[in-house]
Amino acid sequence: SMRKQDDAAAFERYKQEHGRCLGISVRQLRTENGLTPDQLAKRAEVSAPWLQRLETNQLHTNYSIGRIARIARALGVELYDVYKRADEMQGPPPWLDEEGAQSNG
Repeated sequence: SMRKQDDAAAFERYKQEHGRCLGISVRQLRTENGLTPDQLAKRAEVSAPWLQRLETNQLHTNYSIGRIARIARALGVELYDVYKRADEMQGPPPWLDEEGAQSNG
Protein backbone atom coordinates (compact mmCIF):
# COMPACT_ATOMS: atom_id res chain seq x y z
CA SER A 1 0.00 0.00 0.00
CA MET A 2 0.98 3.61 -0.54
CA ARG A 3 0.88 4.27 3.20
CA LYS A 4 3.40 1.50 3.85
CA GLN A 5 5.75 2.89 1.22
CA ASP A 6 5.48 6.36 2.74
CA ASP A 7 6.24 4.96 6.17
CA ALA A 8 9.21 3.02 4.82
CA ALA A 9 10.54 6.12 3.07
CA ALA A 10 10.06 8.24 6.21
CA PHE A 11 11.85 5.64 8.29
CA GLU A 12 14.72 5.45 5.79
CA ARG A 13 15.10 9.24 5.88
CA TYR A 14 14.96 9.20 9.67
CA LYS A 15 17.68 6.54 9.82
CA GLN A 16 19.87 8.51 7.41
CA GLU A 17 19.39 11.67 9.41
CA HIS A 18 19.99 9.84 12.67
CA GLY A 19 23.28 8.53 11.30
CA ARG A 20 24.25 12.04 10.32
CA CYS A 21 23.41 13.46 13.76
CA LEU A 22 25.22 10.60 15.48
CA GLY A 23 28.34 11.36 13.44
CA ILE A 24 28.11 15.07 14.23
CA SER A 25 27.69 14.27 17.93
CA VAL A 26 30.81 12.12 17.96
CA ARG A 27 32.78 14.80 16.11
CA GLN A 28 31.58 17.53 18.51
CA LEU A 29 32.47 15.46 21.57
CA ARG A 30 35.85 14.63 20.06
CA THR A 31 36.69 18.29 19.38
CA GLU A 32 35.40 19.30 22.84
CA ASN A 33 37.90 16.79 24.21
CA GLY A 34 40.66 18.26 22.02
CA LEU A 35 41.30 14.93 20.31
CA THR A 36 42.28 14.31 16.70
CA PRO A 37 40.46 11.50 14.85
CA ASP A 38 43.60 9.36 15.10
CA GLN A 39 43.88 9.90 18.86
CA LEU A 40 40.25 9.00 19.43
CA ALA A 41 40.46 5.94 17.17
CA LYS A 42 43.51 4.70 19.08
CA ARG A 43 41.89 5.34 22.44
CA ALA A 44 38.63 3.64 21.46
CA GLU A 45 40.43 0.79 19.66
CA VAL A 46 38.61 1.37 16.38
CA SER A 47 40.23 1.97 13.01
CA ALA A 48 40.75 5.60 11.96
CA PRO A 49 38.99 5.03 8.60
CA TRP A 50 35.96 3.55 10.41
CA LEU A 51 35.80 6.55 12.76
CA GLN A 52 36.05 8.87 9.74
CA ARG A 53 33.12 7.06 8.11
CA LEU A 54 31.10 7.26 11.34
CA GLU A 55 31.68 11.01 11.67
CA THR A 56 30.74 11.69 8.05
CA ASN A 57 27.77 9.29 7.95
CA GLN A 58 29.40 7.01 5.37
CA LEU A 59 28.74 3.77 7.25
CA HIS A 60 26.45 1.62 5.18
CA THR A 61 26.24 -1.21 7.66
CA ASN A 62 24.52 -1.06 11.01
CA TYR A 63 27.12 0.28 13.35
CA SER A 64 28.24 -1.95 16.11
CA ILE A 65 26.94 -0.54 19.38
CA GLY A 66 30.05 -2.01 20.98
CA ARG A 67 32.29 0.26 18.93
CA ILE A 68 30.21 3.33 19.66
CA ALA A 69 30.24 2.42 23.37
CA ARG A 70 34.05 2.29 23.25
CA ILE A 71 34.11 5.68 21.53
CA ALA A 72 31.80 7.11 24.20
CA ARG A 73 34.05 5.77 26.97
CA ALA A 74 37.11 7.18 25.24
CA LEU A 75 35.33 10.55 25.21
CA GLY A 76 34.46 10.28 28.90
CA VAL A 77 30.70 9.99 28.38
CA GLU A 78 28.10 7.23 28.38
CA LEU A 79 26.73 5.66 25.21
CA TYR A 80 23.38 7.16 26.22
CA ASP A 81 24.87 10.69 26.13
CA VAL A 82 26.03 10.27 22.54
CA TYR A 83 22.59 9.09 21.41
CA LYS A 84 20.79 11.72 23.49
CA ARG A 85 22.84 14.45 21.82
CA ALA A 86 22.04 13.02 18.38
CA ASP A 87 18.33 12.79 19.24
CA GLU A 88 18.16 16.37 20.48
CA MET A 89 19.86 17.53 17.28
CA GLN A 90 17.44 15.60 15.12
CA GLY A 91 14.13 16.18 16.83
CA PRO A 92 11.31 13.64 17.15
CA PRO A 93 10.92 10.80 14.66
CA PRO A 94 8.30 11.23 11.91
CA TRP A 95 5.93 8.67 13.42
CA LEU A 96 5.49 10.81 16.54
CA ASP A 97 3.35 13.90 16.28
CA GLU A 98 4.33 17.22 17.88
CA GLU A 99 3.13 16.27 21.35
CA GLY A 100 5.35 13.22 21.19
CA ALA A 101 2.29 10.95 21.26
CA GLN A 102 2.19 7.88 19.05
CA SER A 103 0.09 8.80 16.02
CA ASN A 104 -2.65 6.36 15.11
CA GLY A 105 -1.80 4.91 11.70
